[in-house]
Amino acid sequence: MYKGGFFLVLLMVLFLPHSVLAFDAFTVNEELGQGINLGNALEAPREGEWGVVLKAEYFRLIAEKGFDSVRIPIRWSAHAGRRSPYKINERFFKRVDWAIDNALKNGLSVIINFHHYEEVYARPEKERDRFLAMWEQVARRYKDYPENLVFEILNEPRKNLTPERWNTLLAEALAVIRKEDPERIVMIGTADWGGISALSQLKLPDDDRIILTIHYYNPFSFTHQGADWVEGQADRWLGTPWRGSYYEKMTIIDELQPVLRYAEKNNVPVNIGEFGAYERADMESRALWTAFCARLFESYGFSWHYWEFCSGFGIYNPKTRRFRQKLVNALLSNDTSWLKLGEPENGSGPELLQNGDFSADQAYWNFGAWRTPAQATATVLDGELVVNVQRTGEEPWHIQLIQDGLTLEKGCSYLLSFEARSDRNRTISFSIDGDAQTNFTSFGGNTIVLSPEMKTYTLFVHINNTLATGRVAFSFAGDTGLVYLDNISFRKYQ
Repeated sequence: MYKGGFFLVLLMVLFLPHSVLAFDAFTVNEELGQGINLGNALEAPREGEWGVVLKAEYFRLIAEKGFDSVRIPIRWSAHAGRRSPYKINERFFKRVDWAIDNALKNGLSVIINFHHYEEVYARPEKERDRFLAMWEQVARRYKDYPENLVFEILNEPRKNLTPERWNTLLAEALAVIRKEDPERIVMIGTADWGGISALSQLKLPDDDRIILTIHYYNPFSFTHQGADWVEGQADRWLGTPWRGSYYEKMTIIDELQPVLRYAEKNNVPVNIGEFGAYERADMESRALWTAFCARLFESYGFSWHYWEFCSGFGIYNPKTRRFRQKLVNALLSNDTSWLKLGEPENGSGPELLQNGDFSADQAYWNFGAWRTPAQATATVLDGELVVNVQRTGEEPWHIQLIQDGLTLEKGCSYLLSFEARSDRNRTISFSIDGDAQTNFTSFGGNTIVLSPEMKTYTLFVHINNTLATGRVAFSFAGDTGLVYLDNISFRKYQ
């Protein structure tokens, strides 16, 4: 190209509106790459209430370490009027401007979202107009920003914002955004706290400028041990390690398979918007889990954002002004050997379950629909337990299969394995729980998406609480249809 032509193209790149030069969602997701959440700041009721005030140097430090992007959680609902036109406070808008501009100035891509909008979780119909009006203001204000500013419609929809209501609201919000900003890349997450459990119920609009975002914190009893906001259970998990064993890794791999299938079927890129392990877990386990998750996400082509920069999960200590280098290394390492599974460990103890193959019909198992309107039956047919869910419940555990009275010893690890299939793609949950003395504390659990193909699933847990007995529980009430279970096994590992 001749010199004058080069400068002509350069001028076009600099001055054409971003809608003309818009990148596709896969390219923008790749640019998001490896990122950090700037949590506990702008999503607090007021910035500083949760101990974090954003500083310009944070953006520089994040970029200098080699991260590609930041996700900025924002509680817009605390800074907007309660009556139409629901105007967002200009001073707060300028604070968000400052944060976005500092990120871009340091070469970081940016995600901004609606975070902790408690009112819309509780009263989605009543808050609909306010939510959409706020999004209209946000989309209009930032419509001329570059492509590497990404909008995320809502963090972790939950409570009364059910999957069905969320599908309706997200489509309405996207339409509002598109009216102001037709080409902006928009992130959309799942109901039920943004995790994998509600993925099969998510209906994305017909729009090729969407990124699917998923949050991942499993095993929850490891990542949230000692977290004071987890009511009644977290202190019982203290001391839970994550060793990177074959079955610990396979549990994570199995749980992410539905995300891969969904992304392929819907031709949508994936972002892991949050993952992290709380500071009360031991650092060696935190680093090992973090490194495995990050490398696994990358191997699947997912961008990711670790939770978070400088608070309870943080990679940076603002008091000493030093990074927690083991976590940084775990996040940014290029060492793919983390992904090696090794060999499956052999169980060191006898089978603890009775009648796991259902050869004695349903003996030793307790099945029931515990809460209305949930309805289901269970029968043994051709050596398999067939669960037929006619009506769903408000919670997955409202229909359960349980075997209790199991001996659980402090300091020991256990492996649950089973075979399962379904008449169509649908979710089930399963867990290892304590007994009534611990208010049925869960020591580990997963939600998986079954398919018509019979597959083996596993769950590896570590017990760090003194117990006499515990239980294995399967929960079915999240979706209707048939589930087939067989060859359930539960053994102790040292």
